[in-house]
Amino acid sequence: MNIESLKFFYEIAKAGNISSVAKNAHISQSALSQQLNKLDSEFSGKLLERSNKGVTLTPKGNVVFKFAENILRMHSKMLDEIEHIESNGSVIKVEACNSIANYALPCTLMLVNKQYPKHKYELKSRSSEDIVTDVANNICDIGFSYITSLSQNQNDVVSIKTGMNDIVLVGKNLKTNPDVLMVDKLLDACIITFTGRNDINDILTKNLKKLGFERENLNCHMEVEGIEGAKMMISRNYGIAFLPYMAVKEELYKKEFKTIVVPEFNMDLEMLLLFKKDHPQHVGEFISWFIKKGTESFC
Repeated sequence: MNIESLKFFYEIAKAGNISSVAKNAHISQSALSQQLNKLDSEFSGKLLERSNKGVTLTPKGNVVFKFAENILRMHSKMLDEIEHIESNGSVIKVEACNSIANYALPCTLMLVNKQYPKHKYELKSRSSEDIVTDVANNICDIGFSYITSLSQNQNDVVSIKTGMNDIVLVGKNLKTNPDVLMVDKLLDACIITFTGRNDINDILTKNLKKLGFERENLNCHMEVEGIEGAKMMISRNYGIAFLPYMAVKEELYKKEFKTIVVPEFNMDLEMLLLFKKDHPQHVGEFISWFIKKGTESFC
């Protein structure tokens, strides 16, 4: 399979049109069409249907699109590892949930880099489900996830508990924001949550269900894309949000934010270190180092 053709197919399918991909790649639309024709020939049929409104996936195209991202990422990982053979170093790809990737692991990777400077460390934020899948499929070497169970086809993945990520309800440090909030009052508050799959959303939903409520029962329910967006909303006193303590500890120390206790809730997430049983030496060095240093290396 031609990797370049697959890459263009994947980008066109995501964008929904050829023109924007051609513009970003600085090539003509006719050249892109030729790349798509190569894939059509390989799979003995059209992968995309084209119209004045853009492109849509055919049944065969849906199957190729389903696997394309993993194929492209594995190809990229292979090239990275080959590139570093001559320098006697290796690439260690690390994936972690958003709060761990952005607020904990940068310091960890700086410290482990001092111990093993020949290696290159790459960090990416992913959802728990994606991290488990990527570790199982050798797309990343190390994962930091909140998922506590693995499927049968992931039985070669090792999970080690590394601690808890404390999730706290925070609001702007004003007298109008209470120190304690019972669930009935929480339902009436303006809660900021997150778009898409998110571990904090999931644990909030579970806590509400235990008490007989759904997320739809929240009176004011605003969604933002990430933690920084939620912090911005809180700083302007537009609402309150359940956020990782590691993401707001500076604002709490400066007394810009305050914690709000919800007595009936347990929002803490257990962090897991994930890796394959059969892993190369350089990955084993990282694992041994982290098990020894643990979360003390977090920012």
